[in-house]
Amino acid sequence: MSLQIIGNAAADPADPRLLSEQCRQFSATPADSIPRNAWHLERLRMDSVWEVATGKGITVAVIDTGVATEGSPFLDDGRVTTMNYLGEATEKDLDAGGMDCMHGTQVVSLIAAGRPDGESVDPRTNFAGIAPDATIISYRTLGASGSQDARERAPLQVTIDAVRDATARNVDVINLSQSVYGDPLLPAYGVAIAAALEEGIVVVAAAGNSDAGMGPPSYPAAFPGVIAVGISTRDDASSELSLPGPYVSVGAPGSDLLVLDPSITRKAAAHTNQAYESVTGTSFAAPIVSGVVALMLEVDGTLTPQEVRSRLEMTADLPSTSIPDSRIGHGIVNPMRAVAGMPRPSTRNPDADTLMPVDPLPTREEPDMGPAVIAVVVGVGALVLTCLGLVTAIAVPAAARRNRTRTAP
Repeated sequence: MSLQIIGNAAADPADPRLLSEQCRQFSATPADSIPRNAWHLERLRMDSVWEVATGKGITVAVIDTGVATEGSPFLDDGRVTTMNYLGEATEKDLDAGGMDCMHGTQVVSLIAAGRPDGESVDPRTNFAGIAPDATIISYRTLGASGSQDARERAPLQVTIDAVRDATARNVDVINLSQSVYGDPLLPAYGVAIAAALEEGIVVVAAAGNSDAGMGPPSYPAAFPGVIAVGISTRDDASSELSLPGPYVSVGAPGSDLLVLDPSITRKAAAHTNQAYESVTGTSFAAPIVSGVVALMLEVDGTLTPQEVRSRLEMTADLPSTSIPDSRIGHGIVNPMRAVAGMPRPSTRNPDADTLMPVDPLPTREEPDMGPAVIAVVVGVGALVLTCLGLVTAIAVPAAARRNRTRTAP
């Protein structure tokens, strides 16, 4: 859970790649000394889902802090490309031992942490990514995982540039585990998001955290066409930490989640250099849904962003409240039903995942994104006029898909 306050200064020239050795190593708990508590994989019944899809051939762009992969048996396998949109490390970064790559590494691990040694999960923690064979392009556009001294390190323009680059690369999914409030560049941000959707790229965003000190709406979650994700807890309830809003699509596990931290780089036996941490926030619910989307697109690459969002909502496990719930939308994401395209039963039934197949969801015409772009510019422009003079902030909340030829990263 963290808040990152930023300014609007121009970004430094982007370095082409971010190397893991530039990332700071954090003192964190090694797997051998923590309990097996990757509860979200069991809750989502991922062992069964992985028999159908693992995300192979799907590329997810993660726009966040940097990502450290070196020394990790889960990520250091060539599937993660890291791009640096913030330039070289500052003196403060160097004094701290390197760039902050914590938040981005955690988000990527939830999406695509691999399965070392042929195991489906780390046998000590039951951990793996939702789409363990997906490819990741990481964009470093946030300078810090928390709220400390990030004011000049994360101008919104670099995030906009990263969205545009991911769109040009024909990625399949864009994950944005961040929240933006009252920034004059919001209209340009909305246009970039709308352009990605128009190119058939699914955009998933954190709904925002209620403890960030800002009220709704939270962007990019509130932009038209974006899949906004809130937090569900171990007991399938919505979390009060999750920022409510009418734009929230679905919920996903986001409380007390096990994630990977940047590894402690050293020569040792397999896995002993991998560090874990327990986290809570919509930042971590969103990548779980991004992973599910990767599985869906592996099975059916013709799904448009609108169809993906509709299917996620129609297949989600019903919330205990009325639909839509202000914090978890149409319910808790159900990967098996989402991949298979089987709408949920009309009554709550936790064992309904293995129901007899039903007719597939009807296909929908791809939406004309032109009006959405205009709506974003006009609507957000009005918001900006009311927000001028207020604080500009990005919060790290831990705080139509078409058949097309994909371009390799």
